[in-house]
Amino acid sequence: MTVAGPRELPFDLTDDRFIADPYPGLSALREAAPLVYAERLGRWFVTGHADVRACLRDKRLGRNFRHVGSDAEFHAEPLDPRWAEFWASERWSLLWLEPPEHTRIRKLVAAAFTPRAVESIRDPATRLARTLLENVGEEFDLLYDYAQPYSITLICELLGVPTDRHRDLLDWSHAIVKMYEFDTTEAQAVAANDAAREFRTYVLGLIEERRADPRDDMVSGLVHARVDGERLSDDEIVSTVVVLLNAGHEATVNTIGNGFRALSAHPDEWRRLVSGEVPAAQAIEELIRWDPPLQLFERWVLEDDVEVAGLPVPRGEKLALLFGSANRDPRVFADPDRLDIARTNAAEHIGFGGGIHVCIGAPLARIELAASLEALAELCPTLHLVEQPARVPAFVIRGFESVRVAR
Repeated sequence: MTVAGPRELPFDLTDDRFIADPYPGLSALREAAPLVYAERLGRWFVTGHADVRACLRDKRLGRNFRHVGSDAEFHAEPLDPRWAEFWASERWSLLWLEPPEHTRIRKLVAAAFTPRAVESIRDPATRLARTLLENVGEEFDLLYDYAQPYSITLICELLGVPTDRHRDLLDWSHAIVKMYEFDTTEAQAVAANDAAREFRTYVLGLIEERRADPRDDMVSGLVHARVDGERLSDDEIVSTVVVLLNAGHEATVNTIGNGFRALSAHPDEWRRLVSGEVPAAQAIEELIRWDPPLQLFERWVLEDDVEVAGLPVPRGEKLALLFGSANRDPRVFADPDRLDIARTNAAEHIGFGGGIHVCIGAPLARIELAASLEALAELCPTLHLVEQPARVPAFVIRGFESVRVAR
């Protein structure tokens, strides 16, 4: 394969120093080339906003390739049988599927995310945010004591999943998402596989309960729904519930953590929020743009004659779309490294993806994030960091281990 331009990334995606602040390196890469082939990682990295957005919408690209070709054709390693439970939990995930399976399942899930259903979350989200903040002490962990119980409670209520085991759900999710990184260790893979097994067993139990005793919730809806005269299989329901639970809180938690860390480093912006000069609903768009919780999304080239940024990329290759780089593209965002919570076009960020795999819960996430940030600004106007938080040592899912704050 002939490759034009750089043949390697100028930084290590797993290096702690890069993870601490990847944006200077990402910006330098973007301005050097719109498309970079990293030979060691076997991927093409797409750096600019327009090209990332185009790749998300291009139907000749896909999240999965096994419906159109073999592992050998796509230069991919076979799925490791040691992690069979993890692969089983992913098999029917909306983030993994391509049409027609994706279309069939997403249509059902979309019924639970109607504008009316999403709007019905606004008041409960506001009440829950205030209740949590009223019950924490003068010093607390913004993630563990606030963001995590807030996000997992709301997504559980929507799905109809009991919240009595929310810590198990969080632990399972944290273990599973480690499989999406570039440097997953064997120990992390074992933990992810074990978590997937426990998560699947738990959801299969919920399916049986809702089959016997239906309720007005999404799990019951998935169990009893018919698509073209057929019901969803238990495996399809399990994957759908797992991805919605994981995606439904990971992004919210990390946006709250990343966002407050950004605001604490820019106190004038925090004051604009506290004073009401900038509404929380507007501010969250800039916080997602400035330090997004998802940094990378991958797609396979499924057809011949595909070009990215004007350069040919052969069938069978993998593209890595750099969201953090795209969100700091000066061709779209003026002075992109400056945090400006009143930025008028901040919502053009790519934090929620695009195309058929755009985040189905994005409208819900926006309501949750706005309510959580509004409550923080109103009830904790002098909130500040107790110490500088430590990053989770991962690039793809970007967040902190904890965020210790005081009122």
